[in-house]
Amino acid sequence: MFITCRMITSEHVLALFLFVGVPIWDALETRALKTGTNPRRKIFAYRRILIFEWVAALVAWIALRSSVFFVWPAVRQSTAQKIGAPFAWGFAIAFVAGSLAQVILTRRSERMREKVVKAFKKLAFILPMTQEERAWFALVSITAGICEEILYRGFLIRYLSNGPWHAGVWIAFAVASVSFGLAHGYQGLAGIIGTGVLGAVMGVIFFATGSLWLPIALHAIIDLRVIFLLRRGELTT
Repeated sequence: MFITCRMITSEHVLALFLFVGVPIWDALETRALKTGTNPRRKIFAYRRILIFEWVAALVAWIALRSSVFFVWPAVRQSTAQKIGAPFAWGFAIAFVAGSLAQVILTRRSERMREKVVKAFKKLAFILPMTQEERAWFALVSITAGICEEILYRGFLIRYLSNGPWHAGVWIAFAVASVSFGLAHGYQGLAGIIGTGVLGAVMGVIFFATGSLWLPIALHAIIDLRVIFLLRRGELTT
């Protein structure tokens, strides 16, 4: 009984961290990155992200164990009937192909490269420039793919839907998507909306395929694209 109560309490604390703690932490980190003068401030920020996300994901895994990676049967059956795993896999393949084409075009077309660099300029305060920063950013990208999918799809949707709130699957789905968007406040309003939509897409793929493996892979690819689209030090020019 005592262990069960502790697990329930940890779930509440984790959910509160995702709803409130992460947006506040994001705002503080963004200000520190924009105003800091330490040349290693990005690396320090990357390291903090790694620690926070892995610790939070570990708490989610302790709460739900291996089931954090899978949709519970009732949801999977109803969602598969409406969406279908083949559609999700088709979308994923098309996305990967489109991302690869974007990288190739950016490397071959100077005009395309100028557009990409211009689009990333506003996030230069957090994006990697040096070789060391790029290495740490790669770790952060893989970590985000794994941990954020565990936290916002594997844990939060189930917590809101089946936990003490009994919000229902689709309300939980919507709230988790909004929370995911708010966790990326450093990207500005457009970035919050876009990330929220992306979170919803990942949630649909999670429901349709029944597991987090495909969302994890896609999420990591999305973040890793930065390294392939930008050359070392390019944002400084």
